[in-house]
Order: sequence, then C-alpha cells, then structure tokens
Amino acid sequence: MATISVFPSPTGTPIASGVAQAVAGDVVVVYDGTYPEPAVTISVSNVKVVAKNEGKAVREGFGGIASAFIVTAASGAEINGFVIRNYTADGIDVTTGSNHRIIGNTVYNTLGIGIDLATGTGHLAWRNNVQKAGGAAGINVASASSWIAQNVAYENTGPGILLSGANNAAVGNVVSENDSYGISSTAANNFIYGNTVSLNTTAGVNVTADNTVLLRNLVKKNTGNGITAAGTNGYLGGNDSDENTQTGISITSNFNSLEFNEMEFNQNFGLTISGNENTAFGNRFTGNQPTQISITGLDNNLF
Repeated sequence: MATISVFPSPTGTPIASGVAQAVAGDVVVVYDGTYPEPAVTISVSNVKVVAKNEGKAVREGFGGIASAFIVTAASGAEINGFVIRNYTADGIDVTTGSNHRIIGNTVYNTLGIGIDLATGTGHLAWRNNVQKAGGAAGINVASASSWIAQNVAYENTGPGILLSGANNAAVGNVVSENDSYGISSTAANNFIYGNTVSLNTTAGVNVTADNTVLLRNLVKKNTGNGITAAGTNGYLGGNDSDENTQTGISITSNFNSLEFNEMEFNQNFGLTISGNENTAFGNRFTGNQPTQISITGLDNNLF
C-alpha cells in the first residue's frame, strides 16, 4: 500500500494524476488548497482519496465543470473530507459497484444531486453535509443495502434524502428546510431510524413503498404532514411528529402497525387513517386540531 500526496496547481490536474497512479490499497492524500480541475474518476477498486485535513481541500466547479468525483470502480472506493462546491451536475456520482464510502464531505451549490448513489450495493454515506443541491435530491440512494448515517441535508431543491432503492437504512440524519420532502422512501424494505426532520416545505417523511420501518424519528414543524405512510405492511414505532401544518401521521394504505408514537399540536389531526386493517396502540396525542384522530378506513384496530 502506497500513499500518494498531491498539492494544488492552478493549471494541472493533481488529484486526477494521483488517482491515475494508484493501485488497489493506495491512498491519495490531498493537501489543503483549491482544486478546479475537471471531474476526477476513480476506476480502480479499493483506492481512497482523502483530504489531509477535513474541509481544507476544496473541489471548485466554477467554470462549467460537471462533477467533482465520479466512481466507476467495482468496489471499495472512498472519498473523504472534501469541500465540493459550484458544480453543474452532481457533486459526487457513484455509477456502479459495491461498498463505496463517501465520508465527511461538504457538498454545496450543485445544479444536480449533491451525493448520488446511483446504483450498486452496500455503500456508506456518513457525516456528509449537503446544501443547496438543485437536482432530484440532496442525497439520492438508488443503490440497495446502503447506509446513510449522520448526514446533514439542508436547503436542497428536492428531498433532503431520497431512498429510491430498496433495503437501505437512513439513520441519525438531520434533514431540514428542503424545498420538498425531508425524507422520501419510494422503494421497499427501507429502514428510517433516529432522524431529525424539520421545516421542510412539502412534508417531513413520505413513504410510498411496502415494508418500511420508521423508528424513533423526530418530525417537527414541516409544511404538510409530518409522516405519510402509503405503502402496506409498514411499521411506525416511537416516532414524535409534532407541530406540522397538516397531520402528524397519515396512513393511507393497509396493514400498517403504529405503536407508541407521539403526535402533538399538529394542525389537521394528530393521526388520520384512510386505509384499511391497520393497527394502532399505545400512541399519545396532545393538542392536535381539530381533533386528535380521524378514521375513515375500514376494519382498523385502535386500542
């Protein structure tokens, strides 16, 4: 394993040149400075591209550069610690492979998606801060079986986090002031745990696919519903959905379970169920308007 050090150049492509030299297991260490070079493609598996000091190596897209990093390797690439700003497409684009790691980056003001896990399996996006992405989402997860953990998604045009692939987990993220949903899950078997979702302009958490589990999320002060479940066989447990402009939790589908959730001071009911054969027990309600619960579906069990 070798360490390849690169330094800023006003005219060259130091990061791309360092990556081109790397073989599996090598680490490209990027020193402090601004790097305006074209997109860097990581095509060799198990190559890490790491800012020497987190937040001090800046990938600058002014001048019409499409993306900062593109991952085409089969597995194990890592992009760690960069500031990525002002790109005309995605900030970081993972186009194939498995088990890639996107860690500790700040992605700001892209016309496309901030971090796009466009395909593959088993990726990790951890501790990234994605702001003002103008594309389909701040963080898009079309891959499967990936972990999206402890990121901040703020003021993006689309959903802060879009789980468009199946079997993914969004855990411990802060998702706020996005001009759409906070978290949107459109594929089956996703796990949404311990996120703080607030002040988003379409709704807090919107689930349209089956078998989604939502546990212990704080969903607060969103425009629209706090949580909407439109897929079947979902499980909602221990969530707090408070002070949203519409319903705290809205269930529009069948065979969901709601246990020990708290709904407070929502402006269009605490809980609405328009689907059939759902079960709700142990939930708590305070100060919702005009009443705490509205049930229009059939054969629902509440106790």
